[in-house]
Amino acid sequence: MWKAEDSIELYGIEKWGNGYFSVNEKGNVVVLPNKNLYQSVDIMDLIEEIEKSRDLEFPVLLRFPQMLEDRIDEITGAFMGAIEEFNYSGTYQPIFPMKVNQRKEVIEYIIKYGAKHKIGMEVGTKAELLAALSLGLPRYAPLICNGYKDEDYLRLALSIHNLNNIIIVVDLFEEIYDILKYADAMGVVPRVGMRVKLFARGSGRWVESGGESAKFGLSTSEALELMRILEERGLTSSLKMLHFHIGSQITDIRTVKNAMNEAARVYAKARKMADIEYLNVGGGLSVDYNGSNTATPSSANYSLQEYANDIVYTVQKICDDEEVPCPTIVSESGRAIAAYHSMLIFKIIGRKNAKSSPLLPSKRSTSITTRSTTMMLCSIETSFTTPSIWGTSALRRGLRARPYSGWSAKRRHSWPRRQGTSPMSF
Repeated sequence: MWKAEDSIELYGIEKWGNGYFSVNEKGNVVVLPNKNLYQSVDIMDLIEEIEKSRDLEFPVLLRFPQMLEDRIDEITGAFMGAIEEFNYSGTYQPIFPMKVNQRKEVIEYIIKYGAKHKIGMEVGTKAELLAALSLGLPRYAPLICNGYKDEDYLRLALSIHNLNNIIIVVDLFEEIYDILKYADAMGVVPRVGMRVKLFARGSGRWVESGGESAKFGLSTSEALELMRILEERGLTSSLKMLHFHIGSQITDIRTVKNAMNEAARVYAKARKMADIEYLNVGGGLSVDYNGSNTATPSSANYSLQEYANDIVYTVQKICDDEEVPCPTIVSESGRAIAAYHSMLIFKIIGRKNAKSSPLLPSKRSTSITTRSTTMMLCSIETSFTTPSIWGTSALRRGLRARPYSGWSAKRRHSWPRRQGTSPMSF
């Protein structure tokens, strides 16, 4: 007789679900936004209530913002735990890159519930900068400006320089001349960072985005020249951040260790020449999509705590060796924060080679077959507006859902519209 435990083992849900997904005694997928079995939501119950609704139709996008809060807590907790364990004399600063998920409700939730950790934002365009400013990012929270920087982008960042903790990162060497030119014309002293190219490369699908041939970043000679330019103009104190990025979804912990050894050495040498406050390790914290815990492209062979420990320990050791102050460690782990929190539910319109599928239920389970093949669950974006309300009637009592109209190149990169179908409450 098939049991729920068999489904859990077959689909490996507890390996890739990271504690947020499981299967209940009825054999249905359940979501645990707080990793608490007593605060779970049966997805099939939600599907049935959505089907009964006159205001909603599939496909529907669900969002569980409690997962965002939990992931921010977990990542920050891992770094703070490592800081305590290794007696690290600096601290940790979480950053969320807006390009990971630009939806207004997602950014608002991250800013609100990440405030206790002083979470900051990373933006890559003028539009993202305007959006971050409009959502009430606290003044003390770092706002890191990356990406291609035209005159409008730089003038906007510099114009609010004294109102926000803005750091303009030099991704290409030529940008330093524009930054200094506009800053001088506007009469402000900029806070800048520099992104350096490491010889160490990432691992996985984005391995080409790192290394000395990477598109963005300064070579060693360019970094030294930038520091010389700042020194000539008496702006050495303006250099606040050293930044590197060796790729997204880093699958092998040895890659992290190699990059940190090199980056920490670069920081230590640069710290002797300028008062650098932040060491930004970029993104790359992997999500184990298939639960295999291996160095394959869709997995990772390390845990969150191991990742944090290796970063903190390496920086601490090299700073002690070089006799320089330890920096505030910054990470931009956007994927690791947002990957779990949304779910797309859509109807199955047909089955191919159904007779040959070994996973289809037998004829005796006709009711189960009809129920389970009506909808299909895909990667998890509707929000629980009342975190304390749970149970099978969560949709009626607090869940907000919205029809999902699909992605397009235009909509993916534009700020969400206010008009149109609004979330429906039940």
